[in-house]
Amino acid sequence: MAKRPLTPRESELVATALFVVGTVPYAGHIDRLESLTLRDIADDYLTGKLTSADAIEALDQYIYVRRHRFKNVTPHNLWTLDDRTEQEALRHISKRPELKKGQTLNKRNQPFQVGQDIEFKVDKHIDRGQFRIYIGKQQGYTCKAQSKEREKLKSISGWVTHVDLKDRLVFVNVTDFGRLAIEPSMKQEFESMSASMLGWFATATIPSEEDALLAKRMIATLQRRDQPYWFTLTTALNHPRPEHVKRWGTVVNLLVKASNGDQKAIQTLETQEDKYFKDAFIRALRSLHQEMTKQLS
Repeated sequence: MAKRPLTPRESELVATALFVVGTVPYAGHIDRLESLTLRDIADDYLTGKLTSADAIEALDQYIYVRRHRFKNVTPHNLWTLDDRTEQEALRHISKRPELKKGQTLNKRNQPFQVGQDIEFKVDKHIDRGQFRIYIGKQQGYTCKAQSKEREKLKSISGWVTHVDLKDRLVFVNVTDFGRLAIEPSMKQEFESMSASMLGWFATATIPSEEDALLAKRMIATLQRRDQPYWFTLTTALNHPRPEHVKRWGTVVNLLVKASNGDQKAIQTLETQEDKYFKDAFIRALRSLHQEMTKQLS
């Protein structure tokens, strides 16, 4: 049976391994990595904070804590990969654009983005409960909006709150609920919480119960969209993916327990912290902290 191709993250891992053993240069490889953790290891090696042996050990540990994500590349064979696998990894990396640390690759092209203003022609409407639902077509997608006004409108203007690529559905909000500004007192709380959460990633210092509970509320807001500022918060977090947010909810629940001294939760966090899309979470928290600080000043 043919071996499956390398995943993007496996390619990044191989490129970093080749860099720390002196086989490939930084430019053209490490400056194209998306992973914050791999960039940190490579940068620390480049600046002399880590020796080559230390960097090798850090990469082995990186694989160990993320072992469920690596099928082709495991700790025992990373350092003895064949030339063909290494060249495949470098091809994946070298054709990417250069990325600043913290940047992500361009998202897949799609006709609609959440937050985008949109207007569509109404083909039919349905009365359901206290709402009238307006339905129309645009660029091969079915657009849906609802309103309490119950007017017989020929076209609807609003903004996209959700895109279902599988069923080709676009959900449109005709009010500003979701896009309203975050109150100054709430901004301060988010700023403090994001600093505390980033501190946990940097030094493994468990956040206070208050900060952990606010992080839990933040995750709930992203998922339920029941706050008037949910999209404003989503934008501040740099539009995290729903599957990432779901995993973050798991780690934040563990942090709430750990902040109360639950030893089992603390142990789970120590051994499985990287299972929860850590890089994406750090990126989102850095974005939130920057936005809240900027808006406060």
